[in-house]
Amino acid sequence: MGNVPNLIMYRSDTLAEIGTEGSPIDLGLCNAGETTTLPYDILLYNDKGVVLDSGDARNIQIELIRLYVSEEWVSDGSSEQSYTVSHIPVASDIVEQTTVNDIKWRRVDDFSGLGSEDEVYKFNYTTGVLDFGNGSEGKIPPNGETIEIIYIPNKNIYGKQIYSDKWVSLKSSGVMTSEIHIGLAIPEESIKINNDTVQVLHYPKFINTNAIVGIWDNIGKTGTNYFTGGSYDIDSGIIHLGTSMTADIPYAEYKYEIKDDEEASYTLMGGGVKKTCDNLIPQDNAKKLQLKVDVPASAETEGGVYLKMLLRVFYTY
Repeated sequence: MGNVPNLIMYRSDTLAEIGTEGSPIDLGLCNAGETTTLPYDILLYNDKGVVLDSGDARNIQIELIRLYVSEEWVSDGSSEQSYTVSHIPVASDIVEQTTVNDIKWRRVDDFSGLGSEDEVYKFNYTTGVLDFGNGSEGKIPPNGETIEIIYIPNKNIYGKQIYSDKWVSLKSSGVMTSEIHIGLAIPEESIKINNDTVQVLHYPKFINTNAIVGIWDNIGKTGTNYFTGGSYDIDSGIIHLGTSMTADIPYAEYKYEIKDDEEASYTLMGGGVKKTCDNLIPQDNAKKLQLKVDVPASAETEGGVYLKMLLRVFYTY
């Protein structure tokens, strides 16, 4: 079965990690009545670079856990800067995040007693007002630096309603393959057999050529190779032996890689509905995922809304 899988999402264009609290997926401007497609694929990698010797990730599900509105301003370097978000009130039960030049600052209720270098801000969830310090109590965002806040509006046309109405869709769009070589499958975990057929369980897809090295009746792989003259199905994991084997425990050596889900349509996500992947992901293999947002025309987004999101991945092994 291997060690615990290590599934991480990356951008296909830069290979930067995404989908985390520190690096949410940025959809940019999403207009009402339009479809916004993420301009790159999401790569869902298992143990990229084979650093952890992970096992296959199985029964994979992807859930939309948070969808944020994003707004930005540029600091003018003045004391007591104040900005107001566009969509109020803001949901106070889900933590908003404010950064200055990609550095996360800390929210406080009061600037009193704080120092000139304390990177803090105040935020009013009802009015949507974001305040910074005066340089004596609370640091001033340096001139020209970008101030960003990501938050969830607590009203029907944004935020929580986006989540429950399922604006976000995801589909598998391909794979990144890397050959996995099983030197000797552990019998009780990996295979079952009758006299003429072996079903290998530890696989998503056999490679097309020379996938099966052999099937033996002993762990030393000596004597008869029962696969010689046999055949196999690259998608099912079924091996037809060239020579019948009466031994109860077969030992298999073979090679495999990830199998493409080959999806033609998107899965709507949100409100507890998850995207389920059909096939497992071996180490150093990845699924390519396409993501889009369909904002209904009935959503009065006042010229559009900038959206970011977080995804959570569930799996077994």
